[in-house]
Amino acid sequence: MDLLRINEQEGQFLKNGVWIPICDIERDDLLELIRATASNDHVGLVECSGDTPIRDPISMTIYEQVYKVLNDLDANRATYLASIDEEFDRLEREYGLT
Repeated sequence: MDLLRINEQEGQFLKNGVWIPICDIERDDLLELIRATASNDHVGLVECSGDTPIRDPISMTIYEQVYKVLNDLDANRATYLASIDEEFDRLEREYGLT
């Protein structure tokens, strides 16, 4: 699932099947991107580089920060999920829910 792309030197994110300029991202959009990254094994994230630049410096900064968060989550998904499962199991034992 592609979530971030650079098209004609503009950073974009996928929202409801439509590519939106990254400078228009809102809090709920970021949360949805995080959810999508956490729940999909294969996410498409285009890194901003010399080959794929972003023209507007503000958009580039926003895009790079969103990319960094989503890429880290994607790369470390198994570790994060294992940690969540361990914490959930501990809380179940602590509160007698098992």
